[in-house]
Amino acid sequence: MLLEREFIKNASEIPDDAIPIDPEFSTKAGLCIPAVCYQDIEFICTDCGRPDFWSAGSQQHYFEISKASPYKQPKRCYDCRQKELTRKAQAGAGPRHKPS
Repeated sequence: MLLEREFIKNASEIPDDAIPIDPEFSTKAGLCIPAVCYQDIEFICTDCGRPDFWSAGSQQHYFEISKASPYKQPKRCYDCRQKELTRKAQAGAGPRHKPS
């Protein structure tokens, strides 16, 4: 489909270890996906400094199933992301300031 819609000119543009995007998804969602395939992305966690990677399969799920913005990039490893989610949940569960 990527060839038919002229997203790519040749199938060799998609590396063997990559997952092609679903052009139907990008068209239906009205998105302009900045890449034609998902590949593992290596990054350094901003919280703990450990190297981590975001798998191509996880990206596909995040963008095509969860409908997240195609411009988001990871910044925290799984453990630090879970800690941040817990911190936010606890902060939201505390007493709220009521204006007088």
